Amino acid sequence: MALAALILVWPAFWNGYPLVFADTGTYLGQVLHVYLGWDRPPFYSVFLLATHWRLTLWGSVLAQGLIVAHLLGVTLRVLGRPNPWLLPPVALALSVLTGLPWTAAQLIPDVFTGVLVLALWLLGFKAAALSTGERLWFAVLAAASIAFHQSHVPLAFGLALCGGALLLAARGARPALRGVFRMAGPGVLAALALVAVNLMGHGRASLSPFGPVFLAARVIYDGPGMDFLRRACPEAGWRVCGSLGRLGPYHNAFLWGTDSPLWTELGGPKAWAAEASEVVSAVLRDAPGAVALAFAANSLEQFRMVGTGDGVEPWPGVPGPEPLIAQFFPHERDLFLAARQQRGLLVLDAGRWAPLHRVVALFGFLALLAVPLLLRRRLGSAGAALVVLALAAGVGNAAITGGLSGPTPRYQARLAWLFAFAPAAVALAAPGLSVRQAVERRQAA
Repeated sequence: MALAALILVWPAFWNGYPLVFADTGTYLGQVLHVYLGWDRPPFYSVFLLATHWRLTLWGSVLAQGLIVAHLLGVTLRVLGRPNPWLLPPVALALSVLTGLPWTAAQLIPDVFTGVLVLALWLLGFKAAALSTGERLWFAVLAAASIAFHQSHVPLAFGLALCGGALLLAARGARPALRGVFRMAGPGVLAALALVAVNLMGHGRASLSPFGPVFLAARVIYDGPGMDFLRRACPEAGWRVCGSLGRLGPYHNAFLWGTDSPLWTELGGPKAWAAEASEVVSAVLRDAPGAVALAFAANSLEQFRMVGTGDGVEPWPGVPGPEPLIAQFFPHERDLFLAARQQRGLLVLDAGRWAPLHRVVALFGFLALLAVPLLLRRRLGSAGAALVVLALAAGVGNAAITGGLSGPTPRYQARLAWLFAFAPAAVALAAPGLSVRQAVERRQAA
């Protein structure tokens, strides 16, 4: 497992330092500077603190590698392949053929999207093959993964519903209820934690108190919102009416640009959230069809958009983690600055791998569609569920991120590796062999 973990984070060793993103600074700072950001929950920040201990950020990367390696190993074991030495070659194949290591080696919560899918599958369909400690661990891991990123909340509940339907069809009502309880429980716990944190930190009992800002940017830049505002303003009386001519050409520039009217004229996301909610509601009433079509187009675009290395360009200064590394990890600042990423080389390295990973993701997706036909006799309900949940996660992730926020290559890249792993794991599964039989046979050998 340790060997597999090192393989799964190899880009960090190649880079000379853990990979970072613009958001890494926020995730580090929320705990180190003790504040609650408007756009990101603090739970991944807590994970980082628990794994770097203000000693080294290598601890967080290695912890992510170990979590993924353990999850892969347990998945192979419950599918009837308990030989631990199968894990390193599987990790090696994933580290070459997919973008998983580029996600696992980066200090943002993207790696936990795929972790969430496998953890929920284990809880829903393979709980009997897990020890009591493993069931508890995967429940905690799933809950943490959901709390790490707001997009994981609807994804988790969607997967729980999908899993419940599969269990109902394959095993009946009572097993389905138990399975849904195990799969939905972590989501309920995470949702309660998010609401409690937002209530204490922002005074709002909400999963995402400032989410309407993202939705408003989406409907405006998709077109229906801008068309509506041009017709409704200035009579509508919204503050954004005075900024229509200066919103800029792209939603990310509006949300994050330092000279954006969101920050210079509307008072920032917190101040504009209430009006943003009104704008979204009005646009949905005015042009529901156009909004739905734009949502579908963005979701489809996001589903096909797989880009390894999105976000591994240099991040000097702010935004980025450099000031925090200089303050809290001064002994690592020179390593950070000397890394390939900060010299602009890592983005070129990732670009060389990206075409291969896109091809593998495509063929993996086709394999997910073909596996039920080719392996229907040996698939079993759990194997079929792994295939279906991987497909559902891909579609759901694309809709949640691309449809509601905006298509970005890293959003789909964060779980595209499941398209390759799920059909391969099912194909590797021991046919007609229970986990106990597989263990006994290995011990006898």
